[in-house]
Amino acid sequence: MPYLTVAHRGHHRFEVNVEGHQLLVDEGLAAGGRDTGPTPTELLAASLASCAAAYAESYLSSRGYPTAGLTITCHYQLSTDYPRRVASLDVTVTAPFEVSSEHRHSLMKAVENCLVGNTLRVPPNIHIMLIAPEESKV
Repeated sequence: MPYLTVAHRGHHRFEVNVEGHQLLVDEGLAAGGRDTGPTPTELLAASLASCAAAYAESYLSSRGYPTAGLTITCHYQLSTDYPRRVASLDVTVTAPFEVSSEHRHSLMKAVENCLVGNTLRVPPNIHIMLIAPEESKV
């Protein structure tokens, strides 16, 4: 099973290690962070958008279409009620060429079938564990 680790680096900053790849996650200044990296919520949207991009690229390249200029944008809206969460994600695929109506439908189906999108539509079970000393000196 793939895994990742997240280590605290101070002031709402965390270093994420994903199978040898590192990135810094932070909160914005208003939330007490230093705005030195994307927020966890931005990474959620980025994960969906990049997954959609990979599926779009795969669809286009497998049919011999150009992929240079392929762009995916993602806008998200936060909930106004509780529990706090992302209420909606809007993904836009900008193809690098005019897509025929027949391929437009197939390209959209390919993008809609991306693993991250499927995971958000059919949420996984989430199990959270706490490992800590019995008596803390903090």
